[in-house]
Amino acid sequence: MKLKVGLIGAGGFGYLHLSGYKRNENCEITAVASRTEKSARKAAEKFNIPRVYWGDGWRKMLELEKLDAVSICSPNYLHAQMTLEALKNNCNVLCEKPIAISQKELYEIEKEMKSKELIFFSSFQKRYIPFISRIKEMIKNNVLGEINLVRHFFSHYGPYTSWRPLSEQKWFFDADKAGGGVLMDLGVHSIDLLRYLIGEYDRVEGYSHNTTCKKIIKEDNCNVIFRFNNGVLGTIMISWCNEPLDIIELFGTKGMLKLDLQSKEPLSYRPKKLRRNPAIKEFLEGDHSMKIIPQHLLINHFIDCILKGRQENPDFNDGKRAVEFVLEAYSKSNSD
Repeated sequence: MKLKVGLIGAGGFGYLHLSGYKRNENCEITAVASRTEKSARKAAEKFNIPRVYWGDGWRKMLELEKLDAVSICSPNYLHAQMTLEALKNNCNVLCEKPIAISQKELYEIEKEMKSKELIFFSSFQKRYIPFISRIKEMIKNNVLGEINLVRHFFSHYGPYTSWRPLSEQKWFFDADKAGGGVLMDLGVHSIDLLRYLIGEYDRVEGYSHNTTCKKIIKEDNCNVIFRFNNGVLGTIMISWCNEPLDIIELFGTKGMLKLDLQSKEPLSYRPKKLRRNPAIKEFLEGDHSMKIIPQHLLINHFIDCILKGRQENPDFNDGKRAVEFVLEAYSKSNSD
């Protein structure tokens, strides 16, 4: 028996989710909801989805369709209320980032989840880049010795420039709907990936930002410095104003690794003698092309967890900690 899946938010990211579900033999997409009838019907036609809803119809979809799972790909400010309705209708949830835009929303979702036995996944697809798990294993096995510093630089040209929107609703630059600027957009990915590699963060120690390329109130460039529970120092640098880059640098007592997440040859290292390490040597000789895109791997994992009745990561807490990181950084700016 296949799982019945629905989608809320038939924009660009929604299409990415739909294509992932379409490729999974254990589920069928039975309904789609979007802001306008036009976008809902367009997605339904493209992916052969039998029923469509629009406007506030997403509530009716959750109530009537008896879905096993739903992907929430709507604007940020709708994520929490849609998640709550899905949970109340006993539906497993895969929610795009950020899963909420306030501490109050996080609390409400967490409270509702405690009364249910449902699977919740935060849509952090960068964890599913194939070589990321191998880098995590290297860190665990002390290939770099004791890690003391990590940096992540993540940038592109910004919403509506780096990618073409399917919706006419340009909410990304409305701070009330987006929950913030570039840090809420890209920063949640950065902190989640570094938490996955290094461990839980302890506290945010500094935040600086400016607005240089977008006519918005919130930040389009920012830096955040923070500390992990294990003492490792972290820095993330996020931008909507630069060339598309996605680079992680890991510094340890035995050397450093630089990861280019957008390259087919993602790893460089110092010093040269690190090449002697079997893990480094094997990595360099491997094929790092992505045969399945990370978002689809995440969806496969989500569906598998529903079928097995087993919650795995990235779960609600991963989404929560990412949002809390951003909110804490913003509080540093407000206290200046």
